[in-house]
Amino acid sequence: VGFMADVEAYDFSDERIDLGSGVTLPKSWRARVSGEQDVPGTITVRVEWDDVLRRTAVSFAAIEREAEGVDITSQVLREVRTHWIMTRSALDVVTVDVGAEDGDKSDRIPVREFLTRARAQEEREPMESLHAAIAVYRVATAISYPPLKLVADTLQISQSTATRLMSRARDSGLAPEVRVQEPRRAPAVDPYNPGGSYDPTAPHHGPSQPGGPSMGR
Repeated sequence: VGFMADVEAYDFSDERIDLGSGVTLPKSWRARVSGEQDVPGTITVRVEWDDVLRRTAVSFAAIEREAEGVDITSQVLREVRTHWIMTRSALDVVTVDVGAEDGDKSDRIPVREFLTRARAQEEREPMESLHAAIAVYRVATAISYPPLKLVADTLQISQSTATRLMSRARDSGLAPEVRVQEPRRAPAVDPYNPGGSYDPTAPHHGPSQPGGPSMGR
């Protein structure tokens, strides 16, 4: 499956993009990948925030062979998972500012920690659910992951409930950038545990918890 590949993000832009809800990311960065299955070399990609797509996108990709005797063929190129590399590296560079417990200032935490915290919370008031969904949606655009799937998996709700929440967020003006159509398949990256193997087509079930989130109406 290639999940043992080593992904290193580097060369970050000093400029950060603020997506709202405390979600920020560098305007661009590079990612270097070695050990990818069936790719006998090092892959380098450049990731940029794309204002037209309203998400991160790969702007450049290259492979350098690992040694003499290796030829970079079209078959090798077909094995390069640029979207997987982009999302996997984004999970290392996107951050979320959350309120500190003393309420005095905000803490900047890694996006993986934010998603894990959000998934672990069991009870939410209706407006709290709406704001949590918006924040997770914005995280999804930052890591170039299908937003409605990430909202559903993180808040542990159905995709139809996630769609209704995001439609409400858009129509109320809280998140006018929302699109309620899923644009593409999810890459094979577990956003909560990026190093492990993952089936993106399956609903994500976190640690078993008593009851589910209270959504309200």
